[in-house]
Amino acid sequence: MHSALVCQLLLLLYHQATTFFDLFPFNGARNYTRQERWAEMGTNAVLMGLAPIGFLFDIHALQVYGTYYYFVLFAIELTIWWIPYFCTPHGMWRRAYNVALALGTSNFGSADALSDWLTTHRRIHAGTWSLLPPKARRIVPNLEHTLLHAWTLVTAVVTSAAVHGQ
Repeated sequence: MHSALVCQLLLLLYHQATTFFDLFPFNGARNYTRQERWAEMGTNAVLMGLAPIGFLFDIHALQVYGTYYYFVLFAIELTIWWIPYFCTPHGMWRRAYNVALALGTSNFGSADALSDWLTTHRRIHAGTWSLLPPKARRIVPNLEHTLLHAWTLVTAVVTSAAVHGQ
C-alpha cells in the first residue's frame, strides 16, 4: 500500500508542478492561459487526489477508484497524445476518434476535436523537448508528457497490485 501512495503522490505533484511552473523547454506551461492552467490543475487535483486520500485514510472505495482511474487516465493520455502521433484517423474512425478526444479533453465546441487539439498543441507545446521525431501535421508527445504517461502506467499497475493484494 505504501508504494501505491508514493506513486500516486509523485504523479499528482509532477502533474501540478509541470502545469504551474514554467520549465521551458521541458514544458509549455508559459503558454497556458490563466483559465487553462487553473482548470487543468483543479480538475486533476480532484481526480488524482481521491486515490491517495483513500490510501491515507484506508477508504476502500477510493482505493478501488484508483485501480480504475489510473488505467482510464492512461487510456485518455494515449488517446490525446499517442494515437495522433502514430496515425491520423479518417472517415468513420475520425468521427469516433473525435468523440473520444472530445471526452478526453473536455472540448465539445467543435465537430473536429483533432484539428482543435493540433492547434492547441502547437500553441502550448511548440518548441518543447521531445524524444520522438516530428511528423508533419501530427501531435508529438513531448518529454514532459512522455514521462507523465510512463509514470501514470506505473501508478496504475502499482495501485491495482496494492488493492488486489499482489
